[in-house]
Amino acid sequence: MAERQDKVIIGRALIEKNKKLLGQALVEKRVINEHQLNEALKVQARTRELLGAILIKMGHLTEEDVARAIADSFDLDYIDLEEAEVESNALESIPSALARRHGVLPLWIENNTLHIACDKPPPVQVLGNLRRLTGKQIVIHIATTSPLWALLKDAYEGADISSSTAASSSTNPLLAEVAEEEADIEQSVIQLLDEFVAKALRDRASDIHFESAKERLRVRFRVDGILREVETYPPEISPPLVSRIKVLSNLNIAEKRAPQDGGFTFENPFQTVDIRVSILPNIYGEKAVLRLLTAEKEKIDFEHLGMETDTSQLFMSLLKRPHGLILIAGPTGSGKSTTLYASLLSIRSPEVNITTVEDPVEYKIGDITQVQVDQARKITFDNALRSILRQDPDIIMVGEIRDRETAEISLQAALTGHLVLATIHTNDAPSALVRLVEMGCEPFLVSSAVSGVMSQRLVRINCESCKEAFEPTPIELKRFGYSKLPEGGQWARSSGCRRCDNTGYRGRIGIFECFKMDKTIRQEVIKESSAEKIREIVLQNGMRPLLEDGLLKVNSGQTTPEEILRVTVLE
Repeated sequence: MAERQDKVIIGRALIEKNKKLLGQALVEKRVINEHQLNEALKVQARTRELLGAILIKMGHLTEEDVARAIADSFDLDYIDLEEAEVESNALESIPSALARRHGVLPLWIENNTLHIACDKPPPVQVLGNLRRLTGKQIVIHIATTSPLWALLKDAYEGADISSSTAASSSTNPLLAEVAEEEADIEQSVIQLLDEFVAKALRDRASDIHFESAKERLRVRFRVDGILREVETYPPEISPPLVSRIKVLSNLNIAEKRAPQDGGFTFENPFQTVDIRVSILPNIYGEKAVLRLLTAEKEKIDFEHLGMETDTSQLFMSLLKRPHGLILIAGPTGSGKSTTLYASLLSIRSPEVNITTVEDPVEYKIGDITQVQVDQARKITFDNALRSILRQDPDIIMVGEIRDRETAEISLQAALTGHLVLATIHTNDAPSALVRLVEMGCEPFLVSSAVSGVMSQRLVRINCESCKEAFEPTPIELKRFGYSKLPEGGQWARSSGCRRCDNTGYRGRIGIFECFKMDKTIRQEVIKESSAEKIREIVLQNGMRPLLEDGLLKVNSGQTTPEEILRVTVLE
């Protein structure tokens, strides 16, 4: 009897106590070896498939091997469904819809205990609902996936359970079970959200995506700029989870048809982090994206940004000017804000008045006045800038130039004795000048006010724990314009390890192209020349393009040629 009670899963604590990694369990049982596991983990890093499914595709395992390993990991019994009997009274104890939704097959009832089969342990809230619904303890048996779902379908179709048992009434057990399940989910989402944020911080994620779909809630982390699927849940989890996020962010929980933005602060014993929240309705509910804004920007300098010495010196010379507009160009997620904050940290002092206007304020910096754009309160980029100019500023940071009004005020401020730093969305540095003119700014104003432009991208860094040097082939060298490896160059790739989650990369670094305005470039702007023409001139003047800057990182073994090609194009 005591042994049976050990098999009764009654809560999260027991499950977590017995849980092991599937791969570790398979190696310990000598079903596969470490080499086969590492191969499968590399595939999983690319495809994000379940490890068991990958091992089956690779021919290392059968479905039964996976099921037995899962049973062993959770200290549960494996059951061969070909030899099992399904009792009708057991089937009648769990509604068909609930059984199929959670992949739970009732087998038999013995001494007030319901034995069920599934291919993995169900979530804790589901087990709690089953106990309340049936009034019985639950014993889990792990079964092979394909036979389980085939038998689950056949058993309920053959059972011919009357639909009258699911009729709508206040005493209907199915409705009661659904209500209890929803209530249980509501209670668990608080802990679930906290766990996801804590895990995201441990994994160095910058964003968490909660994505509502037809048959599941998908959870993904963005780590080093790449999205990774980390978990899926039944779709019923999504509404209460999004509602919890809205409550924390002071958003309208009743509004489900319009986008909303907000934020909250997450605290645990080790860390406090500001979280920016965006809610977007879709055809299956609402998607929530959480941006984790850690305080690491206080430690950033240009060395950590990845600027080469000559680029850093050129950019610092622009920052030391008393006035002028410095533009940071690039697409979303290219690290423009990080560069802006690093710039402000490098030039702030008690002698200067620095004011920013941002949407949103991502990182709070001491000794700097930061203004948050708020459309509801009519605090826009342009009217905030007008007010800032009456505040006796020395340096102004504009989070993003999005329209003509903001652009013109920034240019005017740069011409009237202020140093202005701003970001703009263009693919390269020369295009930023053309973009301002296309917005409607006068070419002579752009040519006079802009002092320099820098464009950037972020590339992933080779994991130092598993990095290995390699000799590029002649084809690889020729692709990048080399006849042989540059003197002192050493290309490297990382094979993937547990420290980098088998991706081969850990962390990111910037690649840059930067130029200072001169007489020739100013004349081309006044003539409204194309971006291609301006680019031709700045390259002649010595600007190192993004691709070449990236290749410097490749030659030093910091990143891979594939990573450079991911964010740039061969010219």
